[in-house]
Amino acid sequence: MVKKIFKGILIFLVSLIILIGIGDFLWIKIPELNARKNISDIEVYGKDLSQINLDDHVKVVGLGEATHGNSDFQDLKLEVLKTLVEKNNLKSFCLEADFGEGMMINNYIHGNKRAENISSVFSFNIYHTKNMNDLINYMFDYNQKVKAEDKLSFYGFDMQNPEKSIELILDFCKENNILEDKDLQEEFSFIKDKNFKISQIKDREDLLLEIKAHVDSLSSNSARLVSRALTNVLDSIKYYELDFNDYAKVNKVRDKFMAENVKWISDFEKSKGNDLLLISGHNGHIAKSGKFYEPMGSHLKKIFGEKYFIIGTDFYKGIVNINEIGPDNKRSNHVFVSADPLAYSARKFKGKYYLDFTKVKDGETSELINKEINMGSLGEGYSPLMKFIPTSYRIKEVPKNLYDAMIFVYYAKPIAVTYED
Repeated sequence: MVKKIFKGILIFLVSLIILIGIGDFLWIKIPELNARKNISDIEVYGKDLSQINLDDHVKVVGLGEATHGNSDFQDLKLEVLKTLVEKNNLKSFCLEADFGEGMMINNYIHGNKRAENISSVFSFNIYHTKNMNDLINYMFDYNQKVKAEDKLSFYGFDMQNPEKSIELILDFCKENNILEDKDLQEEFSFIKDKNFKISQIKDREDLLLEIKAHVDSLSSNSARLVSRALTNVLDSIKYYELDFNDYAKVNKVRDKFMAENVKWISDFEKSKGNDLLLISGHNGHIAKSGKFYEPMGSHLKKIFGEKYFIIGTDFYKGIVNINEIGPDNKRSNHVFVSADPLAYSARKFKGKYYLDFTKVKDGETSELINKEINMGSLGEGYSPLMKFIPTSYRIKEVPKNLYDAMIFVYYAKPIAVTYED
């Protein structure tokens, strides 16, 4: 009798596991199969990236990436940058990287010595790639050929890694004899330690404010940049005081600070006579809205209105290089399928195309950009469980509610990190 009960329980459990497995398989695969559809009028509206055509009123272009771990999206940064430099007289590029790191890259592209691995400046190893080196060195090479007023500029609009900003602030203080009576290099010597704590910066907050008062009394462009770097250091103190278990609040604060940086950079460039700005970051940051917190793009829409034009990106299938959750924090490659029917259509355009939603009038393409569809979205944390939970890498959103245009890639390749800390 006991054996029969045990056998019955075992059969039940095995059957349940099989049913769950089949259900999960269908949950993942059916959307992928449904996305493989022929969109009748997509070839009417889909364009080559060289045909990106901005309206005259646009002053800030946001370029997103569905993942940080695909080389195609880093290549798109350079391709869109070149297109806007050639067609729209673009002079300024901003990356989702720390403000101080952007200053260091900007100093490099305005210098005379070329480096092959300049991307090692960044704290985020997602940028330690040949693709990012190529983008920065394109800007370096371009600047060697043009007059001073036509040179390109590079910025970072993030504020999570203040140590690079502090390095530049200390150099500026030394060059301009600011607070000579205090040994600032010694005061901030801890930033050379990779394991330094933000609390060590907070302990010197009054000193930073004193430095800022001196810097703000100067009127040069370099002083204005250093003043902004100081603001970013002070913002990072506020940011790291937050409870990081509150995902929504932490990201809301970060995105607000990033939007303020973009506004400052836009005003700074405008004072130099440059009206157009290209910014690039994750789709979740540049989008008009977000489900869990107010993203940078929402703030920018309030500031710039229709002058802010957002280009999102997506892939149909991709091998994504992503940070694994765990003590090793290592990167590895994993396959994901977005189940995005618009991205599947990239097969008709040799693997990628540009779709300007503002130019789509009616028909099947219009229907798709105006209703909820599956789209890919991956950040910087991977767990094996994600393979069984498609909502961990697919979002169901209305494309037009997030972006003004999109670039779609059929098959996205992984980044190859060439430099590790």
